[in-house]
Amino acid sequence: MSIPVVFSTGSLYPFGLDRVYRWAAEAGYDGVEVMMDERWDTHQAEYLRGLAARYGIPVRALHPPLYRGAWNLDREETLVRVAKLAGEVGADVVVAHPPANGSVLEVWSEDTLTDARKGGVAVAVENMPRNRVKKFLFSWDTQYCYKPERLVGLGGVTLDTSHLAASGVDVMGALETLGEQVRHVHLSDSNRTGRDEHRVPGRGSLPLKEFLGALARMEYPGAVSLELKPWPLGAPDPAEILSRMREALAYTREGLEGA
Repeated sequence: MSIPVVFSTGSLYPFGLDRVYRWAAEAGYDGVEVMMDERWDTHQAEYLRGLAARYGIPVRALHPPLYRGAWNLDREETLVRVAKLAGEVGADVVVAHPPANGSVLEVWSEDTLTDARKGGVAVAVENMPRNRVKKFLFSWDTQYCYKPERLVGLGGVTLDTSHLAASGVDVMGALETLGEQVRHVHLSDSNRTGRDEHRVPGRGSLPLKEFLGALARMEYPGAVSLELKPWPLGAPDPAEILSRMREALAYTREGLEGA
């Protein structure tokens, strides 16, 4: 069975959810990953099921709000509720951001993460971009989960290629380290500048064709989600956006089928 290629609505967050969903269907994607935010449209099961029915492609993943979202809850309770919502809309996976403080990762995984997984939906912990705080002559890491080895043993993982590049982590090495734990992929390119770029695949310097081929050969069970940024996608021009969405989809499928 071929690996589904989906489009993250967060890639075009300045636009309405309905329009982004329609573009994903027009471009030929196999589904969407809904980036939840402060809008109720991204939180209500009936509305999300309606979009899937209207445009003929499913909601395959949910990404919890980066901040408090429409429910206005803390991150821990939000993650548990998003996992329940995923079951209601038929999504296969929920992306989970780990706590920024690496010292509480184990407690979080035994408490919040375990609770979120009780409903049976895959909750996949994402590798985060490295963030260094500088003060005077000293600097220190504030986000420990940029290292793939920190996610070993946490169960399902969301592997984000732009986050790897921004952290100076080798994409192929990370895939080898996490192996069968990889349950979801955020695909985008980077010129490895140290910034979290989320470029259109093929418009950067990451070995993404090699990465996609390796995913296919390892019988990866999840989807590949294009999580990009609006301006590399040609925003705000709708025609250019649709063209680049199709370009990204063709590149990804070619990489998966070239295995």
